[in-house]
Amino acid sequence: MKNTKTKPKAKVIKELAQQFEEEVKQTIPLSIQPDGSVVYKNYVIRQTDKEDWALYHVNNKTLIETYHLKSCALMAAKAYECTNLNKFFEIKQIDSKYWASFSDNRIYQKNIKKVKDFDRYLILLNKLEDSKCRVEQFKEQISRMFKWSFA
Repeated sequence: MKNTKTKPKAKVIKELAQQFEEEVKQTIPLSIQPDGSVVYKNYVIRQTDKEDWALYHVNNKTLIETYHLKSCALMAAKAYECTNLNKFFEIKQIDSKYWASFSDNRIYQKNIKKVKDFDRYLILLNKLEDSKCRVEQFKEQISRMFKWSFA
């Protein structure tokens, strides 16, 4: 006897998607705009020409701060809304440290391919591994912070 499983129907999937969307909206009060920007309460997060994420006040369009990561900009909007300036500055600092480590990692990846001297190769390899560890550390820290901010 064959054990046949029925595939989920499109209607069931659509209902589950709508239910999930409602749960997310209750947890995180976000509005995603067609241009990719995100609105959180009285703040909008838009991508700049330099591909950073800028945090603006919705009403007066005042630039508050720019971030390299969209998730950091979103957390900063929440911290700014709650007037938790210590958290706001901590988020900016982590965003900057992540970006510096990420940029270093990219440079070392590029340079290690070109190096011919073995000693220099070992130095670059150590720097590459160190920068990769720092990138992962900051990613984990940002993810954990995001989870705690919106959970």
